[in-house]
Amino acid sequence: MRFASWLVVVLAVTAIAVPAAVSAVRTTAPNVYVNVHITLTGSKVIVTPKSGPRGSAARLIVRNISKKPQVFAFNYTNLGNGVHSGFLRRFKPGEKAILLLYLSARGFLPYYSGPSYDKAKPAARGKFLVGNQCTLCNPD
Repeated sequence: MRFASWLVVVLAVTAIAVPAAVSAVRTTAPNVYVNVHITLTGSKVIVTPKSGPRGSAARLIVRNISKKPQVFAFNYTNLGNGVHSGFLRRFKPGEKAILLLYLSARGFLPYYSGPSYDKAKPAARGKFLVGNQCTLCNPD
């Protein structure tokens, strides 16, 4: 009799735990990263690829191959009160960094190397396209 009651308890716990574990796996969407390689040469900026899906995270792999420090900005916008979107950063010669940026809205994100987008050389600026939401991305 003791074995039968113990077996009932084990089956009851299993019946509760298994559906809970399975539902947790189904409700969590995987994180989607887009690797964006950015090379700073001093005279130009090379970005590959130049687009990514909305709802993904852009893994910006920035590398300065020039012999001078380079200032690089990606979607850098002053929102007021000392708050900014994107980033603006100085990269030392030969420096490599990986930065993450969540692509939350469709549209173009400006990038440039230099004092500002308007003052940057045409080869040292551009726009990154955030397209439609991908099927594997987390919903808002």
